[in-house]
Amino acid sequence: MVKLPEEAKEMLSNEFCNKEKPLVWIATVEDGNPHLAPVCFTKVLDNEKLLIAVNFASKTMENIQKGSKVAIGSAIYYDGYMIKGTGKIIKEGEHFEEVKRMVKERFGEKIKPQAAILVEIEEVYSLKPKPGSKRIA
Repeated sequence: MVKLPEEAKEMLSNEFCNKEKPLVWIATVEDGNPHLAPVCFTKVLDNEKLLIAVNFASKTMENIQKGSKVAIGSAIYYDGYMIKGTGKIIKEGEHFEEVKRMVKERFGEKIKPQAAILVEIEEVYSLKPKPGSKRIA
């Protein structure tokens, strides 16, 4: 069982796309080609799950549908976290309704999410500069 530290939960949670919070990045790979996209609407559901709204990240969504693992990172100067895991694209149901609510709360009807990404967290890393292993969960 992965234990996501409280500080990581705080850094990776940005349910309403608050500009004062650090930006979250999601990385995927297709045929050996890396892809990186910023995402704004993120919600830590528990120690093992992260929910992300897909508004414009269609290449990210496509890569996940083709089986790519994901890496997600966020940092503020000298402090941050990276998580690695498996993403699942969701276009209906409870998790999709949740991201629609998050986006609507911030932008009204101007932006409509394409899907939700549910990330099953498998590994957690500290991004603080230090020697040795940075894996913390």
